[in-house]
Amino acid sequence: MAGRKKESSFQTAAREILNQEDIDFNEWKKDIINKRKLAVMSDEDKEWTERTIDEEAMKLVLNKISSVPPSTTNNYASQN
Repeated sequence: MAGRKKESSFQTAAREILNQEDIDFNEWKKDIINKRKLAVMSDEDKEWTERTIDEEAMKLVLNKISSVPPSTTNNYASQN
């Protein structure tokens, strides 16, 4: 049986703050996630979009570099 991931310190603190304000943490969390998903789907979350494109571009470049045969890279380096 898989164990439940431990809540971060910030989440624990937020849970306590929200509890003091009579706000359900799980409802608050769902609302936050829904707002973020909607922003991403409507292309309003530019920071997430840029971060995601950067990550995927890095993966593409690293994958391409790792697939180049060593002899090709040596020839290229000696030509420049």
